[in-house]
Amino acid sequence: MRKSILVVSSLVLMLTLSALAGVQDAHAAELKIGVVDVEYVIHTSTKGKAAKSKLKKMFDDKQKELDVEQKKLLELKKEIEEQSEMATPEKRKAKVLEYQQGLLKLQELYLKNQQELAKKEVELMKPILASLEKILTDYAKEGAYDIIMNRSEQGVLFTKPDHDLTKQVLEKLNAG
Repeated sequence: MRKSILVVSSLVLMLTLSALAGVQDAHAAELKIGVVDVEYVIHTSTKGKAAKSKLKKMFDDKQKELDVEQKKLLELKKEIEEQSEMATPEKRKAKVLEYQQGLLKLQELYLKNQQELAKKEVELMKPILASLEKILTDYAKEGAYDIIMNRSEQGVLFTKPDHDLTKQVLEKLNAG
């Protein structure tokens, strides 16, 4: 999610720089500035909530899969510990090897799941970010904004309420 927000932040920064390049005399011109909390917009938008819900379901399913494998390993570990005196060295060695291979398999499954979740997040966020980019660009053009900054990433600590466009951008994203 952070990567997606960074992409939008970069787009906002590019919009800012292009707006500044268009202003010939920044000291003489009155800059029209807008601020948007992009992270808030993404997390509270209908599309953002739907994406978050899909990711949560996918995460929960993958976590259940990991829990099953982990439970099997814990049972195998317990079996190894209980049979340590009675088992022959060959059987014990085979069980320990099976346990170690199970641990590797669990780690691989965990990494695979993390990669799949990250890929799915990018896939789900891409259309949201594209819509958001279009909304911000259109809003900047229609409102004759010189700069629209991202409150959540650009270090904007304070803005007058009339400069905050978060609510309007969120409404447009939800409408689209």
